Amino acid sequence: MKVIDPGHMYKVDMLDGYLNDPSNFLVFVKRNNPPEKYPGNLNSYPGTTIQEVLRALINRIKYLQNQKGCEEDVILLNIFREGILLLEQRNAREKGRGLLVPTDIVIEDIPTCPECLHIGCQEHD
Repeated sequence: MKVIDPGHMYKVDMLDGYLNDPSNFLVFVKRNNPPEKYPGNLNSYPGTTIQEVLRALINRIKYLQNQKGCEEDVILLNIFREGILLLEQRNAREKGRGLLVPTDIVIEDIPTCPECLHIGCQEHD
């Protein structure tokens, strides 16, 4: 992996692919408006969130678990789900709202706001 823009853009190593394939890049959203909310960000561009990447990793682990299950996969699923929950709790706290996560649904299946990709968004309802 090579860091292109710290915290936001990475060129990830690929297996069986091309070195300059655009799919080699992992890009997280970068915002700078208002600048006081995003200190250090001098520009902005679209991208994804850590939560979305964790959802992709969960899907990948589920796929591997179906091929040949193992104890480590179950542990990873729980860690990645906990990661989503912690990031969503942080966002909810920063926005001054609570976060209700149904216990009967796995967190990666809870719908997210199409504008900000957060669970329980009340800004874009």
